[in-house]
Amino acid sequence: MALHRRTLYRLTGGAALLGVLGFVVLTSPWTWSATHPGRTLPDEGGADLANGRKVFVASDCATCHKTPGQEDDTVLGGGWALDTQFGVFHMPNISPDPQTGIGGWTLAQFDRALREGVGPGGAWPDGRNLYPAFPYTSYQRMTGTDVRDLYAYLRSLQPVDNKVQDHELKFPYAMRRGVGVWRLAFLDGKRGEESPVPAGVDAAQYRRGEYLVEGPGHCAECHSSRGLMGNVIGSQRYGGGKSPDGVDYFPNISPDETGIGFWSVNAIANYLHTGVSPIGRTAAGDMAEVVKNTAQLPREDLLAMAVYLKHLPAVHKPAPGMPEPNRTDTLVMLRNAVVAAPTLPTTPEQAIAQGGDAWVVGTKPVWLDQAGVGGSAPEQGKLLGGAPVHVAARNADRLELVLKGWQMAEAPSVVYQSKGHRVMLAVLDGAAASAVKRGKPETDADTGQSWVPVEVTLWSDAANLNADRKALWDYSQATYQKACSACHVLPDKQHFTANQWVGTLKAMKRFTSFNDDQYRLILTYLQNHSKDLRPNGKEAAK
Repeated sequence: MALHRRTLYRLTGGAALLGVLGFVVLTSPWTWSATHPGRTLPDEGGADLANGRKVFVASDCATCHKTPGQEDDTVLGGGWALDTQFGVFHMPNISPDPQTGIGGWTLAQFDRALREGVGPGGAWPDGRNLYPAFPYTSYQRMTGTDVRDLYAYLRSLQPVDNKVQDHELKFPYAMRRGVGVWRLAFLDGKRGEESPVPAGVDAAQYRRGEYLVEGPGHCAECHSSRGLMGNVIGSQRYGGGKSPDGVDYFPNISPDETGIGFWSVNAIANYLHTGVSPIGRTAAGDMAEVVKNTAQLPREDLLAMAVYLKHLPAVHKPAPGMPEPNRTDTLVMLRNAVVAAPTLPTTPEQAIAQGGDAWVVGTKPVWLDQAGVGGSAPEQGKLLGGAPVHVAARNADRLELVLKGWQMAEAPSVVYQSKGHRVMLAVLDGAAASAVKRGKPETDADTGQSWVPVEVTLWSDAANLNADRKALWDYSQATYQKACSACHVLPDKQHFTANQWVGTLKAMKRFTSFNDDQYRLILTYLQNHSKDLRPNGKEAAK
């Protein structure tokens, strides 16, 4: 009986020993390295700090590792807490401080951490497994040159003496050694694997965008759904998913209609530069921090990223609360529809001063005599949105307004802003048209039409005016971005001529919910920033 018991003990002990050895082998970084090709690094002496800075911002390093409470993105003492379903990660110090940062790391150690998820030190001689909250699953695609340059740039920054506390993770995730199994399962070792270049796309631009998005930019790490083990689900890559804390939601950025399929390449690049989407929403939260970095990249890099994103496999995945697209001929009314009257950008009436300039915000009735203002006399004309006027006199709430512009010789009832351009400022009845002071006719070289410089003095009230033209343009631009620019993103800001905008916006008016005043302000803003009224970047004459 004792013999059988000793045999059982030996078998149990042997199985336990094999289990321990198996766990040690499976979790060892050496096992992963043995099954994947080695890395080569360029010589440290050729490091390019300017490129290192570019890689730094493209990789979004400061968002996680910047010392909280200050704005300098080169102070990398760490300490920011990332709350996740696995527990709280405390972002480490990556400044060149030799004690609390990475100042004692060699380039080879830095590279192993960045592209394999293994840091120096730890209880085992094979290295310290790093949690994949550090996105080495994307950084593995970075080139050796970029790794070297980033390392050199980080070492050029100021050391920060700040010891960051250990992560506070739930069981079993607190067993750092177990990350080795995760790495074997989910770190695919793809190092520079390239997808086919789509037809009709510039290969060099696509490749650059692929590298930035899949590598240093690590866009998929946030904008993808994850499995139970925290791995990105391949079929839902870029289709959006829950934030690490499970509270917020990172949007679908694939080119599906439930993602950013309606965004143009320019719209994506503009968003990465400004943080303003085609519908006028401004990046907030984590994405606002990302935009602080992408805004520092060259325009050609942002366009390359945009081209690549536009050619990703589309993932149909509506965000929570987002309705499925309606592909039927049945009208579907969405819940919680809201109709709100717009608040136009007007200056308080009492602030419109005599002797100053102002711009019309909402269509205003006008009279030749101040007695007509507020009375029962029929209006004798209208001033239109965007029209510049000079306040010649003020009598209580009545203003004497001087309007200057141009008229076509055969159309005395309409005042335009510029010769040869149909940017309308006012319409006049017969009496007001007769009161217009006209200068010497001029022939427009482009059209052969006869145009006359004009000036007319009219009376109105102080409502619907703005004394700050920039405020008016800012409102008009924002209104345009919230609706029109979802489809109409121009190749450049001065693509259309002033006259082209008249017909273009007119054709779309029936599809919008703008009132007439909003429509006029958008049209006038676009006309005044067109290539023929804003030569060399200068605003059209007032």
